[in-house]
Amino acid sequence: MNILLIGGNGFVGQALIKEFMKYNVKVSYISRTQNHSIYKDEATWIQGDIFDIENILINEKYDIAIHLIGTIKNKNLYSKLNTESVTQTIKLCQKQNINKLVYFSANGGFKQYIESKRNGEKLVVNSKLDYLIVRPGLMYGKDRLTSYFNILPIKFFSKFGITFFKNVYPLPVEKVADAVVKAILDNTDSTIIEINDMK
Repeated sequence: MNILLIGGNGFVGQALIKEFMKYNVKVSYISRTQNHSIYKDEATWIQGDIFDIENILINEKYDIAIHLIGTIKNKNLYSKLNTESVTQTIKLCQKQNINKLVYFSANGGFKQYIESKRNGEKLVVNSKLDYLIVRPGLMYGKDRLTSYFNILPIKFFSKFGITFFKNVYPLPVEKVADAVVKAILDNTDSTIIEINDMK
């Protein structure tokens, strides 16, 4: 199996690469800049911008693409990074004959953010590709120390059944990566992985 990460040099991408390595799965990642903490024996870097797919040089055949581009911090980029980038990823999959797309969406958050992610989901569902939509909550891990700051209060408030906090229930990024990689390798019929599937 050959996996292509779209925007895979970040927090979640690194966790997925480490998880795939356990199963000797070959991984490449497309990003504008190389992440030097990802070693060449872990994953192959393909330089490219998803908004300029004509200039992305791909020489191999990939079975699955995993879309990891997105933002929660910059509201001005919600449409571009959380939705429009999905359209570009679908075009890339069609161009490269990649038949399955895994899309990292979200399970909760601010209204505009969720809307942009749900719009991305609609594009994936209507793409005619095989797909898997992942809806994690807030993710944290040692490779992003600032991710720990919000965990305790959110976990505390989620116990009271408040929808907002319940939907962004924090999970270790390694646990999310483990659930996603297992779903891919098991070739599950599921089309959506929710928070409860990853707990």
